[in-house]
Amino acid sequence: MISKLHLKNFIAFTDLSIDFSPGINIVIGENGTGKTQLLKAILALSGQEARGEAADKQLARKLCRLYHPLSGQVGGLRRAGTRGKSVLKGTFESGQVITAKFYGKDTAAKVTATSGDAPAPAIFIPTKEVLSLVRGLTAEQPDLPTIERIFDDGYLDLANQLAKEGTSDLDAKVQLDPRFASIVPRLTNLIDGQYLLENGRFVFEAGRYVEKDAATRSKAQHAQMYQDSTEWRFVPSSKQHLSSGMTAEGFRKIGVLQRLLSNGSLNPGTTGPLLWDEPESNLNPKLMKDLVQVLLELARNGQQIILATHDYVLLKWFDLLMDKGKGDQVAFHRLYRDSGNDDVQRESQSDYAIVARSAISSAFAELYDEDVKRALGND
Repeated sequence: MISKLHLKNFIAFTDLSIDFSPGINIVIGENGTGKTQLLKAILALSGQEARGEAADKQLARKLCRLYHPLSGQVGGLRRAGTRGKSVLKGTFESGQVITAKFYGKDTAAKVTATSGDAPAPAIFIPTKEVLSLVRGLTAEQPDLPTIERIFDDGYLDLANQLAKEGTSDLDAKVQLDPRFASIVPRLTNLIDGQYLLENGRFVFEAGRYVEKDAATRSKAQHAQMYQDSTEWRFVPSSKQHLSSGMTAEGFRKIGVLQRLLSNGSLNPGTTGPLLWDEPESNLNPKLMKDLVQVLLELARNGQQIILATHDYVLLKWFDLLMDKGKGDQVAFHRLYRDSGNDDVQRESQSDYAIVARSAISSAFAELYDEDVKRALGND
């Protein structure tokens, strides 16, 4: 879990610090204010490359693989027109602070880490879906130079996490862990099926989770009052599987979260922050409510989540569904530039009212006004 991030003279940021909630963090801002850059910085600082004797070179390479600077060197990530070092500094809940510094012509970063337990690596879900790309990105003999020219490490890291083998009996996991009993069935029923890894590629199995009488439930009436009456079981609706590429891209994005949970790559309470760049991309708006409910449930079970979004519907569902009585902690972080100032600024608060000061709210207000004008017959 990350508590604080400080970025100085780094790409879009001259000097920016941001404190994160242990629950859900929502980063909003216009294009070019550095939302994705911020998520990738967290991914780099929380990874294995930021630790160990070779961290100076490894982290520099990781940053280059995430951002693809034209120079091919980490120094190319220093903000243009600034003086002094670029600084990336992450403070983690474990107590460890990891700092990376470099100048404009450097090929390696100077990495330091304070004492303390190493943070758990973050999981990054990029804007485009990855499920259908796993077979090519994780092939035994890939053309790695070509792949690395096309895809940054955010895609490659996620593909490897999706291909990771996990439990072969997701139903058993749902029954044994109450966290999954409330999350996995909702995700599965949201897209009417589940994605399975078969022969190195993902296929879609149509079906739904249903509640059935527990197999171990006693038939004796006096004993039933002390037992759980039902359990969740996946019921296929077809014996035929589909290639993941034959399913909707929005479904595949839900499938990514489904797979990460099923194979243990995402394990609330133990894994690092979940970083999701524009979860609304290619997602039908009617799926937003259920997705927000799943994310809130993950956070209630100890999963830190940091989202970057432009979507009003997604934001509004967080406003309507978060429940402080259930311990929900939702922080909104707005990135913006003042008029006449190119520096990215930041304001944060736990109140949805911050969205009203963003371009997202202004755009939807303008749309609503134009719709009303047309309905009234005004040109």
